[in-house]
Amino acid sequence: MKDLSYVIKNFFTHKDYLVPASQIPGTIYTPLQYAFVAVLVVIIIGSAIFVSRRKNLIRPIFLRLWITLVVLEFLIIYWNSVSGKTVGLDLTVDLSLYPCSIIMYALPLMIFGKGVWKKIGYGYTCTLGFLGAAINFLYPVARLTTYSCISFPGFHTFFFHGSMLFIWLVLLLSGEHRYTNVTHWWELFLPCVLSLIVSIPANIINYSPIDADYMYFRGKFPVLQTIFAGFSEVQITLILYVLYIIVPALFYLPSYLSHKMKTRARDIPCVESVSV
Repeated sequence: MKDLSYVIKNFFTHKDYLVPASQIPGTIYTPLQYAFVAVLVVIIIGSAIFVSRRKNLIRPIFLRLWITLVVLEFLIIYWNSVSGKTVGLDLTVDLSLYPCSIIMYALPLMIFGKGVWKKIGYGYTCTLGFLGAAINFLYPVARLTTYSCISFPGFHTFFFHGSMLFIWLVLLLSGEHRYTNVTHWWELFLPCVLSLIVSIPANIINYSPIDADYMYFRGKFPVLQTIFAGFSEVQITLILYVLYIIVPALFYLPSYLSHKMKTRARDIPCVESVSV
């Protein structure tokens, strides 16, 4: 087992040149990863509380976060393309077409958008974005099976998904967004709009000779392989389309149903009893 100095020294070293993951501190399910996550959770919660109480800071901080996330995305793609034994862009995994990548497309709507467009950005961030960030933050299997949390890829995944959790918390704590006040059925489907848009290039590439699995539509992600064992790739794609639409809507369904019940109760005429 290597010590902490090894991961610090090899912060920018590609996995092709590292020792096996079992010998690296800070990989998945190791004490260093648990400590690292615990510290970040405290930072995220504390920062979100601070910013949510100062609403004038929300927009400029979101803008800076968006710029940082986009720059880091380009840097990690470039680094991964030139630092390994095989040089070049790997179109099967390197493109920003994953469920969590959508935050980079949602943030401009949240920062500059108004009305429905802002709701679309908020809706993604507080549903699919939140779920994806929480899963990847607590179960960073995509990166920490080969890298330490103290590495460029490890830093990127925790900063990226930690930022998403921070944004989600700020929106809810500040009152900028709520899972309430849904009065029209079509509002239930605003959170899935960005996912459906991104699914178009994702599936064009997935079912091309490139043979990728963006947005996990082909079910190659380990957990999905277990859940959908025996299903064809087309069936998995259709099921995931349904899930990408329905799961975000469930966050707002109680509000919509409550509104419908209240409306129906108001519309029922009051019948006065008449004495004979």
